[in-house]
Amino acid sequence: MLIDERRFDFLPQSKWKNLSKDDMSKLQSFQSYYGHYKRTLNEIEELNKELGKREEKVKRFLSKMNKLNYEIDHLRNDYHFSWSVSKLKKKNYYNLCISRRGHTPKSGSLGSPKMIEKHLKTYYKGNKNKLNDLDKLGWDRFIRSEVNDRNGRNKVRNRIVDMITKDPTLKGFVINRKTLFPL
Repeated sequence: MLIDERRFDFLPQSKWKNLSKDDMSKLQSFQSYYGHYKRTLNEIEELNKELGKREEKVKRFLSKMNKLNYEIDHLRNDYHFSWSVSKLKKKNYYNLCISRRGHTPKSGSLGSPKMIEKHLKTYYKGNKNKLNDLDKLGWDRFIRSEVNDRNGRNKVRNRIVDMITKDPTLKGFVINRKTLFPL
């Protein structure tokens, strides 16, 4: 039901003093609620206008972001990589592989488990936390966690990102345990 002012327009305000106290109180309450009601409707209308303006802003932002997304998609292809470690079938020797969409995979050698672990212990000799992680996880899971750590402070991952920055194809680099964990 729509409420409007005419609901109490039937009696001029100058005649209200002739009403009983109870009726006059109810009429004044009605008038007060009507004022609040109108102000709230006006606020809703203003908020709807503001909402419409903000929705238009969002559409403009999305349009600009879609255009830029297309223009930066090559960065995702270059810098988003997966990492794997695999064992050679006939030897106790491990290789690594860096795979990226739109690029040929880059392979490298890690060596035997003893060589890898010795190299990592030498590389991290000053960092007890890393050595504890190495002992707890084992060299293969430790290397995976080091390369997959994306917090921006990881030296190994940053080294790979720097290589990609210099040569997105990675063809100009040899990647092995010595380049990832230089002594």
